[in-house]
Amino acid sequence: MSKGGAHNPVVDRDKRSMQRKKRVTEVLEDQFRSELEDVVIAQKEGNKPLFHAGIRMNTPGGLTGGSEFKGLANIRQVNDLNGSMRDKYSKSEREMRCKLAALYRLTAHFEWDHIIYSHITARLRDNEDHFLINPYGMQYSEITASSLIKVDKDGRIIDPGSTVLPVNKAGFKLNSALHETGQNIVYHTHSHAGTAISAMKCGLLNLCQEAIIVRPVSYGEYQGFVPNRAEQKKLQDDLLENSNVMILENHGLVSVGPTIEETFLWMAQLTKACEIQWRVLRCGKDNLRDRTFDENKPFEGDLPVELECNPNGVEYGKGELEFESYMRMLDNKGANTGYPYKMPNIFKDQIPTYPAVQYPPIVPGMEGPPSDTDRSRTSTNQREAWFRNTQVVEQRISPPSTRKSDEVS
Repeated sequence: MSKGGAHNPVVDRDKRSMQRKKRVTEVLEDQFRSELEDVVIAQKEGNKPLFHAGIRMNTPGGLTGGSEFKGLANIRQVNDLNGSMRDKYSKSEREMRCKLAALYRLTAHFEWDHIIYSHITARLRDNEDHFLINPYGMQYSEITASSLIKVDKDGRIIDPGSTVLPVNKAGFKLNSALHETGQNIVYHTHSHAGTAISAMKCGLLNLCQEAIIVRPVSYGEYQGFVPNRAEQKKLQDDLLENSNVMILENHGLVSVGPTIEETFLWMAQLTKACEIQWRVLRCGKDNLRDRTFDENKPFEGDLPVELECNPNGVEYGKGELEFESYMRMLDNKGANTGYPYKMPNIFKDQIPTYPAVQYPPIVPGMEGPPSDTDRSRTSTNQREAWFRNTQVVEQRISPPSTRKSDEVS
């Protein structure tokens, strides 16, 4: 301190410098820095915006701040097949991995899961003896495309995926038994309503249109696990020829089908029917109006119904229109499902319209416009003169395809 009580400017500058260094040191040593770096690196590798990841990182319950949307309660996105992981699999397997992981997220969202138990499995088109299954230890809300494990028909691991978790071979025996009947997708859930109806002697009653649509319903005597081939064979026999749904007595629900989309729709209809029956039974069975049908006769209608107005001419298979709507829900919340939308834009104001575009043609023997690398050596007047002296042709161009999420390619 100088004479007269005045501060020495050199000392003051050094103090301020030391304070800044102290703040920088505190920031560098803080845990938030490492968390933020992880988010930035993950987003750069996946070429994704930071907005959704930042919100999920700072919101205790996930993107929506609670259990409103369990399927997005983690930072990792559904389609996390980047870099070497992407090159590791064929296009069909990448697509199946993304669809199956998205189905796990939907199951968590609807609360049809139970802790880490139960499985949804899918046969791979590249090798019909290989299947995808969830790692044993992950919640459904955590499943990603890369985390799925590839196994053979006996549950032996072919590809462990991106985690260090094992496969529940005992749990896979139920799914593998139904895969042996020719089913590509086996979807097993432990929903509250489904488990409740599975414990009722009356089974599923024809109380609503969903219960009628899923006919015929198969019933399986399930003891918790499938310990041997005899039990697997019995389970296969319990699945009726024309049936896509099964109620495992005192256990839960199963749906089967050729595609992820159709199998999801069967499960959604079956679970809805169980939820309705579970609620109306509070009125007493004597007060119910149970429709009488041949239980072994399939529903005469088709799912989905024929579209009366379809100006875009897009053809949907069973369950595809419904499943695509839920993929939009996931993607709108930042899940990045990688789903190959048949109709990525559903609102008219989302569909870009391009007027006639004028551009100078490039023909043999004619010098083209100056390139970006030549801009520094070419004056503005020269570039404008090239466009003025070139015959302009009018041509209508098609709009580029747009995608709601990073579709698997």
